[in-house]
Amino acid sequence: MKKILILSAIVVFFAACQNKSEYTINGSVADKTYDGQQVYLEKWTDSIMVSVDSTNIVNGTFEFKGKIETPVLRFVTLGNKDSKARSMIMVEPGSLNIAYDSVFHITGSLLNDNYTDFNLKQKDLTIKIRSLSDQYNAAMMDGVMTDSLDAELTSAYEKVADEAKNLNYNFIKNNIDNELGQYIFMTSSGMFDVDQQKEILAMTSDEYKSKKNIKRLVERIEASESVAIGQEFVDFTMKNPEGEYVSLSDFAGKGKYVFVDFWASWCGPCRDEMPNVVNAYNKYKDKDFEIVGVSLDNDHDKWIQGIKDLNMSWPQMSDLKLWESSVVDLYAIQSIPHTVLLDKEGNIIAKNLRGDILDTKLAELLN
Repeated sequence: MKKILILSAIVVFFAACQNKSEYTINGSVADKTYDGQQVYLEKWTDSIMVSVDSTNIVNGTFEFKGKIETPVLRFVTLGNKDSKARSMIMVEPGSLNIAYDSVFHITGSLLNDNYTDFNLKQKDLTIKIRSLSDQYNAAMMDGVMTDSLDAELTSAYEKVADEAKNLNYNFIKNNIDNELGQYIFMTSSGMFDVDQQKEILAMTSDEYKSKKNIKRLVERIEASESVAIGQEFVDFTMKNPEGEYVSLSDFAGKGKYVFVDFWASWCGPCRDEMPNVVNAYNKYKDKDFEIVGVSLDNDHDKWIQGIKDLNMSWPQMSDLKLWESSVVDLYAIQSIPHTVLLDKEGNIIAKNLRGDILDTKLAELLN
């Protein structure tokens, strides 16, 4: 009898252990057009999504079951693997729920509940940002933009953008110890300044830092410190529009202030800013001032046409490698336009000067 009781206890023990590792994901989809289509459970490798399970959506519902020892990051994708209807979920032992109307709502654990709350707040901020952008563009198109309205909309936009940045930053910091926070940081690190990036990375493991995308971020941070304000310029060599090799050192440190403008013909903000750069060049080109354009184009003809269309009459260079250009990491470029101002000795004295701020700085140095 005692042996039977012991065996029964062992069976109960192992059954309990199995239950603790089992998970169920119960899904519901409001959009009837997804009925009969597949839904995928995927994982992210260093470069691609890999499907780990799939099932069909039947009468607006689907279900995944499996076993997992520790929480892992997975992606639920509706319809097909290229669908925009995709959301992250931390798969944990127990019962999880995922509902999709216009956004995904994931519940069933504290981490997933927090992620859903984060997603909803992020959606609200995105709507506000789009609304402000639409108001700005409409005012410009209708010709009713004034300086006061410009300042009002710009201030409101920057306030909401800061809210979005802080929302992401705080969520990542609170979750950098799990795959969800780590993935969000990997995909949104560009919205943070270098000090914030370094603070978050200091909380991660060497294994995480060795991942392909994170390793590149670490290298870019190190590069940013070598091209910080106060540092001497870092030289590089590319071809000019005529196919001849030129280097930044052909212009920098030669007794002129040099404004290095990283741009591309396909970049809308670059094209919007270019009239300010043209004005600055025309105003100061005879006062020990030079501009060097460095393009992130990948099409030679479009690059040349962009130079012509935008009235850029200063030296230009490019390796036509788009974001794979060597200067992207060398100068820690996260977006364009990206500008660097060098003094007469070739030292970096300012970055990302635009519009009136560019003119004010040049007037201070050259008038």
